[in-house]
Amino acid sequence: MLYVLTALKCEAAALEGLPGEHIVTGVGSFALKAVQGIELKPSDSVINVGCAAGLSGGCYLINSVTDQDTGRRFYPDMLTGSSLPEAPLITSSSIVTDPKPGYLYDMEAALILSHVLKKTAPSRIAVVKTVSDDGSRRPSANEVTVLIRSYREEIGRIIDSLCSDEEPVNYMPLHVSVYEELRLSQYMRCEFEDLVHYCVASGKLEKLNGILGEMREKGILPAADKRQGRRALDEIFARIR
Repeated sequence: MLYVLTALKCEAAALEGLPGEHIVTGVGSFALKAVQGIELKPSDSVINVGCAAGLSGGCYLINSVTDQDTGRRFYPDMLTGSSLPEAPLITSSSIVTDPKPGYLYDMEAALILSHVLKKTAPSRIAVVKTVSDDGSRRPSANEVTVLIRSYREEIGRIIDSLCSDEEPVNYMPLHVSVYEELRLSQYMRCEFEDLVHYCVASGKLEKLNGILGEMREKGILPAADKRQGRRALDEIFARIR
């Protein structure tokens, strides 16, 4: 089953007729409750489509989602068949009026991914956001529908890619000893697992293994305690991204 998730009815209106079960989730905590109510299976696919605030117009395939409140990062797989440019997304619990260059902002994607990634693989998930405003004004419902509808063809191609049957990908290829070396708390382990997902999806697993090897040579790993593990994890994030 493919689930097409939009936060607003006006966003869903632009996608009527495309494959999948269409669900309007609402924003913020409403979106999380909505996806928790879906009986997701590992074979299911999910696409979240909607509008976002940003300084550069257009429609983007999201390559990372950061929860502004918790700092947690999520990485949906990158679809090679899409011609959309990529962009990072930040999910905020309030309306953003001053977006930073190079980032898009919404109020639901991180909450959706926090649940969906527990149920299905990153290769079965996509997030697509269309820039509707720069934070200085809120577009009307009709403006949102027209805007997203203008990218309907490309969104349809991504949906078709998600519906295709492909061999499963191993998103956790690292030995359990790596997690032990980093001395990660449960929260940091979740962060690291998200990063490993991203490295597999983006073809950067070899780079990650190289960084881990360098850290062992320098004595950074194994980490002495969780504090050193935190510093090591932050360095890995900085060098990978």
